[in-house]
Amino acid sequence: MANLQEIKEEIIKGIIYSVFETEGPTPIVTIPETIPIHNQLLISMKSISLLMGEQVYQDGQEINTIKYFGILPFPDLFITSLTFFFLISDEEARGQAKAATISLLIKDSYSSILYEQMKDLSVLIANSAEKVNKQTTKDGAYNIILDLYEQIEVYLQKANAPISTERNLKILFTGLDASGKTSYLRAIKQKFSELTNIKPTKGVERQEERILGQDIMEWDVGGQLKYRTNFLKQADLYLYDTNLLFFLVDIKDKERYNEAFDFLKNIVAILDSFNQYPPIVVNLHKVDPDIEEKPEVLEDLQYLKNHLTLIGKKFQMKFFHTSIFNPYSLTKSFSEGIGAMSPNREILRGQLKWLANQLNAEAVLLINNSSIILSDYSLDALKGRVSEISAPHFQNLFRTFSDFKLLKRNKAVWRMDDEVIVFIKIDIKLESIFLLCLLKDHFGLVEEIEKILPYFTGRIDPLIKSFL
Repeated sequence: MANLQEIKEEIIKGIIYSVFETEGPTPIVTIPETIPIHNQLLISMKSISLLMGEQVYQDGQEINTIKYFGILPFPDLFITSLTFFFLISDEEARGQAKAATISLLIKDSYSSILYEQMKDLSVLIANSAEKVNKQTTKDGAYNIILDLYEQIEVYLQKANAPISTERNLKILFTGLDASGKTSYLRAIKQKFSELTNIKPTKGVERQEERILGQDIMEWDVGGQLKYRTNFLKQADLYLYDTNLLFFLVDIKDKERYNEAFDFLKNIVAILDSFNQYPPIVVNLHKVDPDIEEKPEVLEDLQYLKNHLTLIGKKFQMKFFHTSIFNPYSLTKSFSEGIGAMSPNREILRGQLKWLANQLNAEAVLLINNSSIILSDYSLDALKGRVSEISAPHFQNLFRTFSDFKLLKRNKAVWRMDDEVIVFIKIDIKLESIFLLCLLKDHFGLVEEIEKILPYFTGRIDPLIKSFL
């Protein structure tokens, strides 16, 4: 573990408190003050512009509700920031509030700290932001930010986990035997030929995936009693430092509901003892299309959700009805799990909202090469669901046309009565991502995308690069 001097000189590169003043984003307090003014201005402008989006603050009514974090890279400066966006009261400003950010700057080779320690660092930064909001003098703000800088130094010195230059993400897939974990994993990877004659997982099977430039280790935990028992006994190895946990329940196996409840109770109790609270995605699995609307099935689903919610009350828990015969349900649950690990998903949604406003779009979303939904925005739930379900199909059509050299540009347009789907391939450094826009049928809007796309790509590029 790095000592305090190394933390001060090699890891923490500074803290900047910025405010959107009349002349634009302005660095108000910079520690250390030796950071070049050009760099200060660059960080202030990028942090406020990316996180601010198209927010309009009226009558100061939303001052206490608009608060969120993002992780932003500054590759030219060799730093990455954990930035908190908030509003400060100002009766003379539009909406009686000004946009502000506090950016903790870390040497980019140590950016994993910001992800691994984000929960605790966020609390320190948010508390300081609340104090800054009550200050009316620059000296008062300076003392608060200086105190924050010193708190972070001490925190990193005492952090439980060693400071590392690498981030290792671990996803666990758990549940009883025959709950469908292995078939779920194969289906989301579209390995449909492997869905027959699946044998029970013995022990723990691990495989590595790469998503948006980040290596992710997936652990498929055997669900038979002897493997579950061993898994819990060796929790230091299997459960410690888990970033995301999937828990699958076979909704058709009613006789084993209590057994599933007990297994999850043991898992969350161990995680709680580690003081670790990763997101938990619960797949109420085998909700096949031919039974999903049956009253008795709906009753069982509600029963399961009620009991599992109580068990995981300390955790961020999301529920999905999934089936290998409904590919959208698998994509949706897996995407939500990946998104739960990202500090930038909501900020990305703000950029999609901005794009939708420019194009008067009904829905927009971003997916990666593997059809993982990175973020989306829609005017209503129905249009959002339609775009989510259809995006992988349009992606496959796009690839087919592209493979047969039928596309001259990285864009395809489908017209359907009064609406248009525009599907665009966007190349960034990590991998290609795809943008889907659902528009009213207006040729001018399709052409408008060509004008806006370079600017939009520039705005989302840093958010995608630091997505995980």
